[in-house]
Formats: sequence, C-alpha cells, structure tokens
Amino acid sequence: MGKIVEGIKIAAYVAEVVVAGSVVIELVSKWNERRKLKSAVRVKAAAEEVAETD
Repeated sequence: MGKIVEGIKIAAYVAEVVVAGSVVIELVSKWNERRKLKSAVRVKAAAEEVAETD
C-alpha cells in the first residue's frame, strides 16, 4: 500500500510541474503579445510624426 501512495505523490508532483510550466508559457505568451502591441503603437506614432513633418 505504501508504494501506491508514493506513486500517487510522485504523480501529483509531476502534475504540479506540468501545470506550473503551462502557466509560465501562458504568461510569456501574454507578455510577448503586449510587447508586440506596444511596438506597433510606437511604429504607428513614428510614422504619423514623419508624415506630419513632410
């Protein structure tokens, strides 16, 4: 019976690591989307500034 409990504990740890990894991936994905959005806004602002000076 002890081996079964030990196996369940190991499986729980593995599941916890998998969930934590997916959370990290999700956070990085959101951060990357925000970075791209900020970059696009900067490019648009620069393009408008160039258009105004011409």
